[in-house]
Amino acid sequence: MIELLEAVDELDFIEGCCLMQADQVLSSTFPASRRHHETIAKKAFTYVFTNASKLRSTHDEAHLEIGEKRVSGFKLEGSQILICLSSKQTNVVNVRNNVRELYNGLQQQAQMA
Repeated sequence: MIELLEAVDELDFIEGCCLMQADQVLSSTFPASRRHHETIAKKAFTYVFTNASKLRSTHDEAHLEIGEKRVSGFKLEGSQILICLSSKQTNVVNVRNNVRELYNGLQQQAQMA
């Protein structure tokens, strides 16, 4: 799992990411200096996606700017959420496209397990 997250981090515009299950971080590549971004994003996206589900909304993506950074949350299967950290000047489409690639890799890994 960590290998897939590290592959996303190798891109110039993703500075770290984490995979959550429910409200617990399963794996993270957030730099230590940006752990506060991870903590805020974890709480915010858990709240956003929990309430979206209660409203029977199909929203599966949200973005939050914290200072000069942006955290992007993507709801995956069940209660899994992938959070990516980038500069707020980063094109969201680039982040979204790479999350799709990562998601396909996560699905393939889950099928092998």
